[in-house]
Amino acid sequence: MAGKKILTHDIADEVLVTVNEDIVFEEFDGDLVVLNLMTGRYFGLNEPARIIWSAISSGYGTAAIAQASGGNGIVVDEFLRRLRDLELLTADASLVPRPSDDILVGMLVNVTAAPTVDAYDDLADLIAADPIHDTEEEAGWPHIKPAARD
Repeated sequence: MAGKKILTHDIADEVLVTVNEDIVFEEFDGDLVVLNLMTGRYFGLNEPARIIWSAISSGYGTAAIAQASGGNGIVVDEFLRRLRDLELLTADASLVPRPSDDILVGMLVNVTAAPTVDAYDDLADLIAADPIHDTEEEAGWPHIKPAARD
């Protein structure tokens, strides 16, 4: 069939989980903020990315998510790779992927925009700092001792 683009999903079917307990996340007005408490970096995920993160958190496999996203499968694959590259998610081989179902399709049916993640490190020094041991004693919080910034 000339002119018809066939989408393939080259990401393995696996369950993704947060890298460790230092990765925390919270939803704010349809967007998701993910914070790495260890590095102090935080990430803003747009609405489509939040929906995909929700599917991941529900235990759906990466192949099911990509397939349920329809024509956006390649974009989803790239987005999932980005989350891994940012060291937010990793595969857990001990978990069996939850198969695609009407709930997953319902979650992803309205995802028409590309999922995006923006990384920020402007507050990393403050977020990763220990407010008791890394604070300048005389100036107080949020003034960090110079040695703690290195």
